[in-house]
Amino acid sequence: MKLIVTKWKEKPDTEYFEDGLIRKNTLKPLYGSMILVAEEIVISNGFVNSRKKIGFITGKYDELVTMIDKYNLVDGVNFSTVVAPHRIVVLERVESELNGELGFNEKINPTSKQILSKDGEPIYRKTEVVEEGSDIVDILISHDRDVDVKDTALDEFATNKNNIVAEL
Repeated sequence: MKLIVTKWKEKPDTEYFEDGLIRKNTLKPLYGSMILVAEEIVISNGFVNSRKKIGFITGKYDELVTMIDKYNLVDGVNFSTVVAPHRIVVLERVESELNGELGFNEKINPTSKQILSKDGEPIYRKTEVVEEGSDIVDILISHDRDVDVKDTALDEFATNKNNIVAEL
C-alpha cells in the first residue's frame, strides 16, 4: 500500500518540527507523531469511490527524528517504498467494547457531524499503521440508519425498453 508521508496541518498552540513532519505531544513533550496518508479505490455495491485513510506513527521524538534522517523522509515520499511495506487498518468498536483502550475517537458522519451508533450505542474508531502481511485487518461496524437509502444511480440500469422500472 502506498503510504504518503504528510506534513501536519498547522494549528495554534501546537509545536511542529522536522519541516512540519512531527507534531510534539503537548502533554508528553518527549513524544511526537507523524501522519501517513493512503488513498484507496473501493468498490461498494458496484460503485467505485476513492477514499483516504490517515494513520499515525507515534513514538519518542528523538526516535522519530532518527527515522526521518535515516530514510530521508520528506513530505510526499512513499513510506512503504523507503522504509518497509506498511498499510493502514481501521478498527471500530462500540462503546461497551472499548474496555479502556486508548486512541479511539467517536465515529462521525462527515456531512452531518452526527455521532454514528450501532443499536443506539456510539461507535468509536481508530487507525493503526501495521506492517504489510500483519494479521490485523479492518474491523468496520455498519451504523444505524433512520431510512433505507435507495441508490438513484441504479435507476438508469433498472428500467426496460418500455421505461418500466424493474424491482431491485
